[in-house]
Amino acid sequence: MEFLLIILSIYSLITTLFLFNLAKSKKINLKEVVFDFTNQLTNENNDFPIKALSFISKEFPEIDSGIFLVKEGNKFNEVSSFGQKIEYNDKLFFYKDYFVKDFTIDNTLGVRLILHSKSKISKSKTEKLEIISSLISSSELIKNLIKKHGKFQIDLMLSMIKILEYYDRYTQGHSLRVAELSQKIAKKLNLSSQEISDAYWTGLVHDIGKIAIPNSILNKEGSLTMEEYEIIKKHPIYGFEFLSTSETLKNIATYVYHHHEKWDGTGYPGRLKGEMIPIISRIISVADSWDAMTSKRAYRDALTYEFALQEIINNSNKQFDPKVVSAFLDVLKEEENLDIA
Repeated sequence: MEFLLIILSIYSLITTLFLFNLAKSKKINLKEVVFDFTNQLTNENNDFPIKALSFISKEFPEIDSGIFLVKEGNKFNEVSSFGQKIEYNDKLFFYKDYFVKDFTIDNTLGVRLILHSKSKISKSKTEKLEIISSLISSSELIKNLIKKHGKFQIDLMLSMIKILEYYDRYTQGHSLRVAELSQKIAKKLNLSSQEISDAYWTGLVHDIGKIAIPNSILNKEGSLTMEEYEIIKKHPIYGFEFLSTSETLKNIATYVYHHHEKWDGTGYPGRLKGEMIPIISRIISVADSWDAMTSKRAYRDALTYEFALQEIINNSNKQFDPKVVSAFLDVLKEEENLDIA
């Protein structure tokens, strides 16, 4: 169950941040409903759809009635409604006075939101409703997955990563590679099973704070200005703020906060030195740097394995914990069959 809660906590945070960023870019104020979504997700008695409909009835005076349906098998069942009764059937329909949104979660479950408006809904309010309906469908998806969590872990984890990497097109696959490499390094260091697990999950979300960084900076082709670099350096702080809202993720939040610290104390944001830096953060630092150097980025092509390897070795006892570098080299010898002296 703890593993399930970690997945759900990370999924809810990433989905929330992604949609909140989308709302902000369209100048839509959805703070109340978006963060209510986060708080409700891992609750087995999740009543977010009911609260969302209540929010719609208050914030959209032109909408006089609404209904939220869940389809199991071939039949829709009413979950919540407000205003006048809306007649519905199992087929899609479109009327000019209705806002209808359908989501298919799997072959046996789907959700439908139907709203009736007394007057035409403006474009900005339609965009707002699109986001709210996406949140409603996500809450039902999670609720359904909690019921049958034995088979959903891989699909949910991959969808979670895709949401994060949608925002930064040059880091596709980066989070998963860092997570897997960090886990291997942690095992080489003979860390506890909990620390090995934490290394994996921290690697998976170490860059989550980048969602708060302007896309124009993340995907800039060319060198960053000093001002832009200072903005980029804030992403561990944002990541900590996002993750620490979840009790389940507080340790991981701390590791994310310190993953750009350096062994010699010249890193950021805390300028911690040596073993003051959490061991998981020291592991992520090596794995993150290795994958960043050997992957194509907006501002350069991928570096060769030989060059990247020499950079890691040269920065042992400066940027990196020499003990972690040694474990990393052992992993590379086994995984890549590299001839490392």
